[in-house]
Amino acid sequence: MKNSYLAHGKVILMGEHAVVYGYDALALPLKSLQIRTTVERAAEMWMATAKYHGPFWAAPAEYDGLKYVVRTMLTKAASQQPLKFTYRGQIPTKRGLGSSASVALATTRVLNDYFKLGLTEAEVIAITNQAETINHGQASGLDAATVNSDHLIFFNQKRGPVALQAELKASLLIMDTGELGSTKEAVALVHQQLEQSPAAASKLATLGQLATETKTAWLKQDQQGVGHNFNRAQAILTSLDLSTAKIAELQKIALSHGALGFKLSGSGLGGIVIALCKDQVLARRIATACQSLVTNSWIEEI
Repeated sequence: MKNSYLAHGKVILMGEHAVVYGYDALALPLKSLQIRTTVERAAEMWMATAKYHGPFWAAPAEYDGLKYVVRTMLTKAASQQPLKFTYRGQIPTKRGLGSSASVALATTRVLNDYFKLGLTEAEVIAITNQAETINHGQASGLDAATVNSDHLIFFNQKRGPVALQAELKASLLIMDTGELGSTKEAVALVHQQLEQSPAAASKLATLGQLATETKTAWLKQDQQGVGHNFNRAQAILTSLDLSTAKIAELQKIALSHGALGFKLSGSGLGGIVIALCKDQVLARRIATACQSLVTNSWIEEI
């Protein structure tokens, strides 16, 4: 017997880091970036990914969240059956594109189907969120909610996810800096600043407010307003030492070529950046101008 599940990635538009401390955030599912998770009976517990191929429980520490998911699901199924897990897809790891959340969600869902456990939606998301906490040190729940959605997500930890079926009528250029961001490192950096400076708390509050303002602008199809908020957020994220020299250079190029707004997305210290463009033509022009600085790029119609 073989079961599989296809999960997509995500990109945070506004509110990264702030969302961990209870503020609002806005994120977009990326259906063009997907990972397929397959589970089947095997002679021993085994994992096959682009980076690791070998005994499941001997996988590196970066797979600890995934091990938690499998251990939890096997316990719920009261099973010791050896299984092979295969992961194939296009979501780069450690870039802020939701690879760990999509894999955790897909593994939970595929095992739920495999063992016919009948878990509720809330139980599936809770397991995914715990895996994310193990992976990143502190998880808000935003990534799990977004990779589980087909629509734009407005999110707050207390309120939970709210799906927004609205289009901005613009193009979003997503570029991979090639710099491997560390969410744990970035989260720890922000936490340290919060302990040392009252100004850091004010900055996070502003990021949360920008998420709310961006949602309002989005619903009005106010491209200029959304772009302006991107730039305001990037200034704050830079002041929190989450940007890099390469990100600053990409920002300069994007804005000089007519981008409506630019910011890093995710935890920072590398990873991906996003540029809001009025249309695909402009997005492609900026992607070409930045080509020598990035390892990949995608254009999402939003």
